[in-house]
Amino acid sequence: MSFLEKISEFFALAKQVNFDIAQIYAQDPNGVYATILVVLVIVLMIVFFIRRSIKISSAVKLVSNIQNLNDFDEYDTKLTKLATELPKRGLKLANSINSQKNDLLQRELNLLKDFDIKDKINKYRQISSQYALIAKNSKKYKMNELTSFYDEKSKTLLDDNLAFEINEYSKNTNFNENDVEFVNSIVSYANTRNEPEVILNPLIKEINRFSYSYNLDLFKFTRALDEDKSLQVYKNCNEKLNQALSSQENRISNVILSYMLKNDEKQRVYDYITNLKSAIYLQDLYYAYFAKTEDIDLDLAFVANETKISSDYSEHINCIITDNWRNLKLINYVIKSPRVLNAIGHISYRSVLERIERLEKDEETNSIITEALETAKRAEEIALEAKELAKQK
Repeated sequence: MSFLEKISEFFALAKQVNFDIAQIYAQDPNGVYATILVVLVIVLMIVFFIRRSIKISSAVKLVSNIQNLNDFDEYDTKLTKLATELPKRGLKLANSINSQKNDLLQRELNLLKDFDIKDKINKYRQISSQYALIAKNSKKYKMNELTSFYDEKSKTLLDDNLAFEINEYSKNTNFNENDVEFVNSIVSYANTRNEPEVILNPLIKEINRFSYSYNLDLFKFTRALDEDKSLQVYKNCNEKLNQALSSQENRISNVILSYMLKNDEKQRVYDYITNLKSAIYLQDLYYAYFAKTEDIDLDLAFVANETKISSDYSEHINCIITDNWRNLKLINYVIKSPRVLNAIGHISYRSVLERIERLEKDEETNSIITEALETAKRAEEIALEAKELAKQK
């Protein structure tokens, strides 16, 4: 006997006993169980379809409500929910998304306007991934318009929209220390693309519009770059700055030179001044820096330069030697520095050498005397110790 026949017999029996549950159960307990099971299945199916209908309605409603949100992260969460719900909620949801797809896109782009470029990069990548997921999850419905729209937008959001945002940032930025983290984000993103130079070349071009010789902000920006994070930009900026500093004709602003002197880049300033060929600019730097500080190496950098300018190196060097006449190490250092002989002349140079010889002899004599005194003192201590031992015996 089939299941349906059993159910039919159950209801015939129920009618005979006027639906008395006790009599029905006494005569056909299996029929009772089967009927309960059927009723339970029917109830579950009704509940399933009701819940599914509610979820579909909720998802469809969300498509409209999401456009009223003013917080990007909340919008992003809701859109992710729609993307994951799409393959489970049927054509009604797919049609709703399709009919409002342009509004959804425009609302999301509007929410991005006030973010900085670092956040824009992250959020555009999030949206692109979501759109790719929507395209994938919509394929089951054979809706070419919906699938192709989200498939295309997942690419153009990065290739066009984000590329435009990066270009706008590059064109409207002065590139100071605060921009390093944003540039690092651009470099990191660009290097995930098949052709990073498409993004980085315009960025580098905009950076190079500024002067590495006169722009202190650009100098600080370049020095703040990290080779591992900035990669191509780091290489470009440091090459340009090194070219500016190593050029024998290029003028470096004294604002930058002063900053370098105060920030552990003194040797580069010394080298720049020593090799500078522009007499006009060397003269300007002479008036700005020579003999203005206690930095003897800075003064000696001017002395070492062969370019002819109006200067008084001789008097200043003689003053250094005179003021430090007992400092043999310093005098030796100064007198042996490049072109000091040319600056003070042979007579003064020989005079200083003689002074150095006398100081060396004095030091040697003092050393001998000191050693003798120490020996005598030690001999006296030994004699006292011997005398004490003799008394004890």
